[in-house]
Order: sequence, then structure tokens, then C-alpha cells
Amino acid sequence: MKATKRVLLILFFLVSIQSKSQSLNSISDYFDTQVSQQNSHLYNGRLYINSYLVLNSKNQFLKTNKNYTKGSITIESITFNEIELQYDLFSQELIVKPDPKTSLYGVIVDSTKLTHFTMYGLHFVNLKSAGPHSLQGIYELSIDKPISLLVKHKAKRFKILDKNLIHYEFEPTYNYYLVYNNNYILVNSKKDCIKIFPNFKKEVKNFYSENAYTEKNDPKEFMKKLVLYINTLKEVVNEKN
Repeated sequence: MKATKRVLLILFFLVSIQSKSQSLNSISDYFDTQVSQQNSHLYNGRLYINSYLVLNSKNQFLKTNKNYTKGSITIESITFNEIELQYDLFSQELIVKPDPKTSLYGVIVDSTKLTHFTMYGLHFVNLKSAGPHSLQGIYELSIDKPISLLVKHKAKRFKILDKNLIHYEFEPTYNYYLVYNNNYILVNSKKDCIKIFPNFKKEVKNFYSENAYTEKNDPKEFMKKLVLYINTLKEVVNEKN
């Protein structure tokens, strides 16, 4: 009788181990499936190949950094953190590196699925033409306030002929858009700004005069400070009313 009990206990123990093993395998398989499905959203684009020979630091990438940098990206409500990213301003393509150690080429993110991403502490949004505006494509959301600022990063290409060698240089350029009263308005000059805010004509003129150096040497930072200043002016007016 005791021997029978021992056999039954051993059989129960073996069945229990097998059952747990199958459960763990099922959980592992489910996890792998979910990760694979999520990664398919991120790595299902075309391979990125840079066809421009650049001999100096004047390349076409964000921050003129030809190397990948860690950032976050959201595709179809799925957010991926600590992803190796690179943003080609000339082709307007966001590139991800599947494996930082082994991947030779990056993959171009499908822009139809891209929602937003962050690099170098800058937040970029992908505007779709179906929105309440005529803008579409990738823009930096520089200021997110009642009067918001969108910055379009681009790169201008220059072809350089040096003896028998052809190479390229790129220069970053920017366009600025105010998001105000559900309108997306191009603002690239003092005149544009005054036209939008005629009540602040004097204040805007003074701001341009007092920040002429920044406007010339760092126009992107100048525009950011200007929009923050206008937001402050609007807040003061609203408090008085």
C-alpha cells in the first residue's frame, strides 16, 4: 500500500511539473508573439540608405549628427522608449536602428502610422492632412500653450564640385507656424507677427529691437522666446478682462 502511495505521489509530481512547464511555455510564446507584433509596427519599413557623400559636419541630419541617438517613438498608440533614432531633414524621413550592435542599416518609419517622437529633448508631431489645417508632415512642437509654436525642420542641399569628386553640404532651415484660435499661421517675420496681433504692435517691435542679436544668430530660439512673450501678454490682458 505504501509503495502504491509513493507511485501516485511521483506521478502527481511529474504531472504537476509538466503542467507548469506547459503554462510557462504558453506565457513565453504569448509574450514573444506580442513583442513580435509590436515590433512589426516599428521595423516594417524600407531600408534607409544615405546616398549623399558629405566630407564635413554639414550633413542633413537633425543637430547635424550623423550618428543615431536614443529617443522615444509612438506608432499606432504603441510607445517605444530608448530606441536608436535618426532624422533626415532633407528627405523628411525618421529612421530607426533595429539592433544598435548588429544592424548595418536603419529602417525608415512608416509615416502613415507615426504619431510623434522625441529626440534631443525635442518633441515632434506628425500632422495628418485630415486635421483642421493644411499642414501635414513632421513638425517640432516647440511650445504647447494657448498660442503654440510649430517648427518645420528642413535642410537645403548644396552640390560641391572638387576636382573629380562630387560631394554635398546641407544647411538647416526652419519655418515657423503659430497655432492660434484653431488656425495654423506661417510666421517668419515681424510683419507677420504684428498682422496676427495688432494690439501688441508696440510690444512686438520692442521685442525685435531688444533681441536683434538672438534673431540673427539663433532665430529658432528667438522665435520661441517671442511666442512665450506673446503668451504672457495675452495672459495679462485676460486677467484684466
